[in-house]
Amino acid sequence: MNEQLIQKIIAGDQQAFRIIVDTYKQPLINYLAYQTKDEELAKDIAQESFIKCYESLLKFKGGSFKAWLFRIAINQLIDFKRRHKEDATPLEETPSFHTPESLMIAKEQTVLLQQWLETLEEKTRQIFVLKYASNCSYEEIAETLSISIIEVRNRLYRTKKRLRKSRLEGDIDGELLID
Repeated sequence: MNEQLIQKIIAGDQQAFRIIVDTYKQPLINYLAYQTKDEELAKDIAQESFIKCYESLLKFKGGSFKAWLFRIAINQLIDFKRRHKEDATPLEETPSFHTPESLMIAKEQTVLLQQWLETLEEKTRQIFVLKYASNCSYEEIAETLSISIIEVRNRLYRTKKRLRKSRLEGDIDGELLID
């Protein structure tokens, strides 16, 4: 599907690129929001990533388009961090139809998860977030981060094992997390 869309985009079909954006926008924003802790900043970096993707389509050599796009986003994020040399601070969450109590609990759980994720080595955190926030396959993660599928599986296994241990020890509320 993606190869046909790419050919249409190269031929000038703007609607074809809209399909790609619609398909990958939310997983990309989810990944970047975990990395930046700021949804608006994540949206900005995702936008820059799509622009870079559009400009670089002729350089796409096949394989997983999703992995290629996420590699562009990771590079955009690295460039942003280099330019700003400071951690982004999260914006206040948007109000919803949940009760104040449920919002507070969800916010506390999110903070706990983010704190726990910060204890992970950078590559392991990227793997975890790509898998669970962006729903990338092992193959896509491996291609995105230029590592083997075995390393992806091993790091995810060890991370989930460590997460379960943290839950059993009461360091993290288990309702939010992955089993």
